[in-house]
Amino acid sequence: MAVHNNSWNLSLKAAERHVVGASVSALIRCCGLPKIVTPPGCIAIDPHVHTSFSKCSISQVEQIIMRAVRMGLRAIGIMDHNIVTGAGYAVTCADELKRRKLIPEDFLIIPGTEIACGSGQHIGALFLEEPIPKKQGVDATVQKIHDMGGLAVAVHPYLSSGIGDALFDAPFDAVEIESGSVLRHDAAERAHLLANDDRLGNLAKLGSSDAHHVVALGMCYTVIRTDSVTLESLRSAITQGLSTPHTSGTYVKLRKLAYRLPALR
Repeated sequence: MAVHNNSWNLSLKAAERHVVGASVSALIRCCGLPKIVTPPGCIAIDPHVHTSFSKCSISQVEQIIMRAVRMGLRAIGIMDHNIVTGAGYAVTCADELKRRKLIPEDFLIIPGTEIACGSGQHIGALFLEEPIPKKQGVDATVQKIHDMGGLAVAVHPYLSSGIGDALFDAPFDAVEIESGSVLRHDAAERAHLLANDDRLGNLAKLGSSDAHHVVALGMCYTVIRTDSVTLESLRSAITQGLSTPHTSGTYVKLRKLAYRLPALR
């Protein structure tokens, strides 16, 4: 009986995710789909994307990759919650799509994860293929990311799950200035102010969708100045601060709509 009840609960949760996903998708479609155009010598990437390997997402990996290519993105970073399985699967999926000549050979998956610290705050990791222990402190998590060769990202810093001003006290490599998951005016404006905050020094500034639904892909994104499209060149460009956060017209419209809908604030 216990097994039956557990299976029922899991099915119910999956159904709820699909209902929420359909509602979010419909709302975004009302605002139009993102259009991404970059100047010569630059590429666009979305470094913070969730797949169905995250319990809060229903987005299938192949759908994400195909949509990213159609939008004009040249790379996406997979940051599923507390696991790297989704990123590994995305790499395999992209290789198969390239073999079938359905996506460009130079389209990249940036492996990563989003880790929950002991206080419930979330920290992103890019260029990381091994899992990071969760429920550690901020400093310990950032140090572990660096020890394993990754870049530590302060994701959506002023959401309830963000690290807030703790980003000034740990050696992060990048911070999300624009995030498609941030619709609250106060959280978005505080993040915008970080773009010119001298306390962050040369910390890379990123724009990300934090997409949990495939239609949210590219809501916010990062333009990278680079002459080549490899994981090494992207990592180098980010660490050198050759990144600029951008928002799509869709995100701007959605933010305005959120002001009218208290449930989205």
